[in-house]
Amino acid sequence: MAFLLKSPRKTLFAKMLLTLTITVTLLIIGLSSLLYRNFFVTSLDNINRMNTSILSQTSYSMKYMETMVSKFTNTIIMSPYTSVLLHNQENDMYTLGEALRNLDTLSLPHDYVYSVYTINLALNRITSTETGNFYTKENFYDQDIIALLQTAGKDSLAETPISRKIPRPQVVTTTEAANVYTYIMPDNSETNPSTRIATVINVKASVLRDLIASLNAKMADSSNEIIVIDSKGTIVNHTSESLFLQNAAQEPYIRTLLAADQDSGSFKTKLNGQDYQVTYVSSDKPKWKFISLTSYATFIGTVDSIKTSTIWICLTILGLGLFFSFFMSRSLYIPVGRLVETVKEHVTSAHQKDHQTDDIYFLQDVIKEMISKNNEWETKQREHLAPLKNKWLQDILLGIRYVDQKDMRVHQKELGIHLNMNGQLRLLLLRLDNYRFFLNQYDEKDRWLLKFGVANIVNEIVSEDYNLETIYLENDQLLLLLEISPSENVEITESTLKRLIEIAQNAVIQYMKLSFSATLSIPVDSYLQLNESYSDTLALSSYRIVAGHGSFLTPTFRNTINKTLISFPESKAKILLDSLKLGHLDKAKEAYSDFISQLTGTTYENLLSSIMQLSFMLRTTFNIILENHEFQKSDQFQLVSRNIEHFETIEEIHEAFLSIFSEIIRVSEQNKQSKHSSIITRIMNIVEEQYRDKNLNLRLISDEFQMSNVYLGKLFKEATGKSVSEYITDIRMNHVKHLLDNSNLSTKQILEQCGLEETNYFYTIFKKRFGVSLSQYKLEKNKT
Repeated sequence: MAFLLKSPRKTLFAKMLLTLTITVTLLIIGLSSLLYRNFFVTSLDNINRMNTSILSQTSYSMKYMETMVSKFTNTIIMSPYTSVLLHNQENDMYTLGEALRNLDTLSLPHDYVYSVYTINLALNRITSTETGNFYTKENFYDQDIIALLQTAGKDSLAETPISRKIPRPQVVTTTEAANVYTYIMPDNSETNPSTRIATVINVKASVLRDLIASLNAKMADSSNEIIVIDSKGTIVNHTSESLFLQNAAQEPYIRTLLAADQDSGSFKTKLNGQDYQVTYVSSDKPKWKFISLTSYATFIGTVDSIKTSTIWICLTILGLGLFFSFFMSRSLYIPVGRLVETVKEHVTSAHQKDHQTDDIYFLQDVIKEMISKNNEWETKQREHLAPLKNKWLQDILLGIRYVDQKDMRVHQKELGIHLNMNGQLRLLLLRLDNYRFFLNQYDEKDRWLLKFGVANIVNEIVSEDYNLETIYLENDQLLLLLEISPSENVEITESTLKRLIEIAQNAVIQYMKLSFSATLSIPVDSYLQLNESYSDTLALSSYRIVAGHGSFLTPTFRNTINKTLISFPESKAKILLDSLKLGHLDKAKEAYSDFISQLTGTTYENLLSSIMQLSFMLRTTFNIILENHEFQKSDQFQLVSRNIEHFETIEEIHEAFLSIFSEIIRVSEQNKQSKHSSIITRIMNIVEEQYRDKNLNLRLISDEFQMSNVYLGKLFKEATGKSVSEYITDIRMNHVKHLLDNSNLSTKQILEQCGLEETNYFYTIFKKRFGVSLSQYKLEKNKT
């Protein structure tokens, strides 16, 4: 009898265990596949976004280079020296040579300029700042430019830049060629190609290549490449200089790019048997395409690692699921089994007297045991209810979960949500201030406890006036879901909440040493609008950058925002860069203040875009300084140039920029002093080597430096306290004294060796320097 009763029960629980195991196994397999696919897609999407951002910066650098070249071109064309070299009919080499030297001086400050040509085919006269020489078209080392001028039409010459290789002077091997972008400005008055007149500017291709190399350094693997091609598929820039001007049009992925209608995009291709992700961005002028090749190996390894981890996690969960299923089935079976055994015992002892009293006690014990087990179950359920409710509300808020009216009613009851989700609701988004400090200061457990504490304080204060639910979100965000009476005035609601939030902010500062900013949404009429309202509120909270920490932003704040796009204040940015170049920190700060003031009231996106463009101009202009180890150690410039959205207030951005300005000027001044010291040392060495030359003077020395004699003389005077001529005289007089003391040469011979002439001026200088006349000095020497 007992066997027959127990067997069906065991079979029932065995079936329950088997069904649960199969269900969990199928769920784990399905979730694992979904997780792997989602992670793969997300990784690929992140790679595409990062590559597009890098390529956009590279494309913008090309536009910036075009702007710099355009300004330099205007300077060259308007220069009288260029006009002399192009149009002077007389072959006066003194006049032409002076003009060429001055043209070279104009080019020297512009590091990106490789060389400047002036070409007059009618006069058969060509000049080059690279060599400082004059040529005819027959002996000019760059025959390619001659052929271009003689064969190309005027319209085609205007299609700039032209990617070329320029042979080095006196060198004919292509391995010694320089890679350049050539800009040709033909003379408007000359239409005959055989007698064409033009100014040619060759810009170093390395300027763009170095920037590409620095951006490519962000890539995680050496197999990643950034390539720039023209409209014909020719490589016009590459991190590898040897690939310049190679024709890549036969590559399948290049053909796909050239045939594409869109200006940007991405697709998968195979190169050398490996999978690559191709991302590209196009520019309007010139019609180039900026391409990034990312090997799948750079992120598939991580994906595979996640896949392996996921499999192990799933197996662990499966094992734990089987164990707990078995344990729970036993837990469920034991009380039922006890109840059955108790009933059996009671039935077999029914013949005992006072069985009615026993029945009452028996039922009482059974009910007590059932209540006890029920209380244990409810306690366990409550412990898991809070995270389940938060996850469910979070999914609705983020648009991950769609819930119909029936499910809403069921889940409200199960999860204990006491809001009318179909009534009028408002979101109150809280964002912790100084979140980067918060992350660095506390570990994950402490961060959760602190956010929980902030939520409790705010909940306690706001719940006095409003029915609400708290939703914990990722990163720096907390959210209060408020139920609002439809009859309540909007302005009264905002005023009341502002007062309550101010109380909560003061309490959080006092008790937790933290602060937060709050953003209030517009009213919504149903939970179905929560996702859209959250996105809108999150975007509004970005204006904390203007309002500052501890701010309270409401929908009425939007009325203060100028929706019209404000153009980038380029003139103010140029003044700022010029001030930094000249080392004027106060003027740079003033220009920066003017720059920011022109962006007042603009949209958050417009403000950040302008600041990022300014940081890019700083990087391009002061690339050498900003790439040194001091800036690499500091995260200030990295945040400004790449992750500016991590700044919470405009004051933080100001502080970062002012710090960068100070460092740029300090390093520039340090480099300037080092350069000046090198120039002074070189002048002294020249004087020591050439003091015997009677014609040695400041002008000859400045010609050797290819610098202004006035500027060089001022530089030397400031460094030594003497003029160059005074220093030359000092050196000569020292050698005169040395020869007087250590040789038997005559005065005339000594002066000849020292670059001096026997004049009254010499005798005057000698007496002034040594305190006695030359004859007295010789008498004293003979006596000694």
